[in-house]
Order: sequence, then structure tokens, then C-alpha cells
Amino acid sequence: MTVVPCRVPHSAEFATTYVLPQGPYPGADMTRLAENGCLPRMRIKKSKRDEIGIAWLGPAFEDWPRYRTVYCLAVPMDGKKTTGRLVE
Repeated sequence: MTVVPCRVPHSAEFATTYVLPQGPYPGADMTRLAENGCLPRMRIKKSKRDEIGIAWLGPAFEDWPRYRTVYCLAVPMDGKKTTGRLVE
């Protein structure tokens, strides 16, 4: 992943983080947990809400339980790059 300023075309924008609850590695439930944790925390600009979806990066099995953080990303739903801020 390469970090760029918002004025440069980009495929995603970091929005927030979410720490998964303690317990066994979530496995197949990871997507549901990540989305349920990210969506309420993401502050997408009102003018962009109909155009933006969610992507996330979460911990790997071998990193669990030491790392439980999910990185929440705002992504254009059309798959194209965007410029400017997507989140407030």
C-alpha cells in the first residue's frame, strides 16, 4: 500500500480503525465483524455517501490475538480512482 495526499488520485482512503473483540480468531465471521465495526465509525462526507463503499484490512490468523485491529477504508464503488477527501 502506498500512502498519497488526497489531491493525488487514489483508490481508497483510510477512514478509521476498529479493534475486534477478544476470543478465538473470527475466521469466516471476519467480514461481518469488520463491516459491523467499521461502518458506524466511518464519517463519509454526505455528498459522497451514495458513491462510497467499504474495504478493510484485518489481522491474519497467525497474528491473532496479538493484533486485533481492523483498518477501515472508504472506496469508490465504481472502482475508479478519486481525488479529494471522502471522509470528514
